[in-house]
Amino acid sequence: MFGFFPLILSAFLLGLGFYLLVQVLARKEPANLPRGSMGWPLFGETLGFLKPHISNSMGSFLQEHCSRYGRVFKSHLFGSPTIVSCDHELNMFVLQNEEKLFQVSYPKAMHGILGKFSLLIVSGDVHKKLRNIGVSFITSSKSNPEFLDCVEKMTISMMNSWKNCKEIGFYKEVKKFTLNLMVKHLLSIEPEEPLASKILEDFLTYMKGFVSLPVYLPGTPYASAVKARARLSATVREIIKERRKEQLGLFKGDFLDAILSKQNLSDEKTVSIVLDMLLAGYETTATLMALIVYFLSLYPNVLEHLKQEHNAIRKNKENGEPLNWEDYQKMEFTCNVIYESMRCGNVVKFVHRIALQDVKFKGYFIPSGWKILPVLTAVHFDPSLHDNPMEFNPWRWTSAIWMTQDKATSKKVMPFGGGPRLCPGADLAKVEIAFFLHHLVLNYRWKTMADDFPLAYPYVEFRRGLLLEIEPIQAKAGKIET
Repeated sequence: MFGFFPLILSAFLLGLGFYLLVQVLARKEPANLPRGSMGWPLFGETLGFLKPHISNSMGSFLQEHCSRYGRVFKSHLFGSPTIVSCDHELNMFVLQNEEKLFQVSYPKAMHGILGKFSLLIVSGDVHKKLRNIGVSFITSSKSNPEFLDCVEKMTISMMNSWKNCKEIGFYKEVKKFTLNLMVKHLLSIEPEEPLASKILEDFLTYMKGFVSLPVYLPGTPYASAVKARARLSATVREIIKERRKEQLGLFKGDFLDAILSKQNLSDEKTVSIVLDMLLAGYETTATLMALIVYFLSLYPNVLEHLKQEHNAIRKNKENGEPLNWEDYQKMEFTCNVIYESMRCGNVVKFVHRIALQDVKFKGYFIPSGWKILPVLTAVHFDPSLHDNPMEFNPWRWTSAIWMTQDKATSKKVMPFGGGPRLCPGADLAKVEIAFFLHHLVLNYRWKTMADDFPLAYPYVEFRRGLLLEIEPIQAKAGKIET
């Protein structure tokens, strides 16, 4: 027992020394720094910042700090002195000045999971080149009849599998749906192939450790995630190897073919961008779909209006006739529902940046080398920007934002980020979700459990996996056709 005393004393003295160092540094801080607290020695305020809360809220940490210090405050998060911004104008300023005044700066522990060429981590010309590859393929895909047909067929197949079910774990189901769709679209792997199941299993492990405590010990979520990423990389490398053997054979016309035939990239960069596209098209899209279904269950008036829009589209088509790009362009209220779900559900809570030089903005001083976290969720619930911000109200988007993002409301909501790092897959996700909702609202009724709500960890998770009681709608114009 007494043998542990020197260790305890050493830890105490180390913590005390760190605390005193922080206090000394704090006294030397510029006078015009935002107010705030540096928190506890070693940990700062990270644990409080990451405390789980209902995702359609700011959470107690941000509410208390904004109330005490204002919408921009200093803190010590993720091991660094940090400026936290819940101010819309400052957030826009930070995101629009990427590579000029600020740069992406995720914690080093994330690099082990994401890989050194991930779009989330790289900057400068490398980021621009890799992002342009993704944007080019997505732009050509979103209205491609083959892609639209693939989305609809997979949607119908999934909903047919529910016909004899009274309950489904919706979040798990849509994760399977989005990953199968992306694996098919990017790598031409069919959902029924064993390789698709292997990729899904590895991605589930990968995501569990994505924002876990970065401790690389056997059995920890972080260590498992690093290993899962290595397996995923090996899988994609093997596919690349097989494609190169078949250069004179069948051209599949998927994302991987587009990279290999036109882009001069190393295998490591090719693997990285493929995994980035899978990650973006899988996790965030599935989370948004689950949030939409959750909100629709709480607001029957919104669901009824959505049904009316999709019934009108279906009535102008032959029985079993597939949806097309023109149908998608008519789904204006559907788009409103998608955007309002992003505003209220907050798939992405914040992003990581670092100041490249001393920056002054609106009277605030951001020292060079300090982290800055633009908190997107806080802006989404700002009453000075949104009327009744806690209310789920898709009609707030009725100022014809369809297909554009330059209207008043859309300027105040940043679910896809902003600036040079605006999510490249946003338009593709909207198409997938719109087609999925078309068949869902016309073919099923559903109920959620009272205690099954979305929690931010900061990633979004449902307490019960969004368990739904479902019931097929009989004799409707939107009847599922195989």
